[in-house]
Amino acid sequence: MSGPKIEIPGTSSQTLIVPENVQIGDFLVAHYKSSQWSRYLPWEDFDHAALVSQLSPLKVIEVSGILLQKEDKKNGKKEIKEGVVEYELKKKRTIDLPDGSKNTNGNLWMLNDLKEVRWLKPVFPNPIREIDKWYTPRSKRKIITENEARKRVVNYAREQLKEPYSILATKWSESKWYCSLLIYKSYSRTVTGMYLETYGRSFDLHAGPMVTPEDLVDSPRSETYFIWKKKTNEN
Repeated sequence: MSGPKIEIPGTSSQTLIVPENVQIGDFLVAHYKSSQWSRYLPWEDFDHAALVSQLSPLKVIEVSGILLQKEDKKNGKKEIKEGVVEYELKKKRTIDLPDGSKNTNGNLWMLNDLKEVRWLKPVFPNPIREIDKWYTPRSKRKIITENEARKRVVNYAREQLKEPYSILATKWSESKWYCSLLIYKSYSRTVTGMYLETYGRSFDLHAGPMVTPEDLVDSPRSETYFIWKKKTNEN
């Protein structure tokens, strides 16, 4: 028999609400009216993800995937999309483009078509053990605190700043990124047994080569603790 359904706190408003109990190392996923992600994977409910990297002011690290330069084969230009960046969550962000123009919509969490955001926290193993050499048994790996684990996760993500975007990267990649892959690797490369995917284990035969924002939500190693939805005329 299943246990009682747990009510997740939430609210609706015109602008994004940040929960009071957010912590460094938490992550948030977004659903938009339309996105590149939903065009590739139309069955997915979520389109983007970011990692909380600082509290005051609140900052996130993400792989934005924002188009910086369109492909122009005639002039030998390749398509370029923005990779790993860090910025304030609730502050307008402008991107300088290669052609000298500016994109004033560089903050994906302030876009008009943002419909829903879920705030998630990691569910760590007990005890929490750091990553060590592959041949070091789990029981021999150093035990660390949750605060230390969260710091290591953010530090790993920060080390990837300015690295490029690629929708073709797999969960074994560590030089090209998309949004949910960065969060997945930040946890799996710093904490033993922290695989943020639906099946919970990187070696599971059912687990594919990609890690989607949906995986972050459905993983046994995550828990949604707050939901924001954009207020509409129907609310």
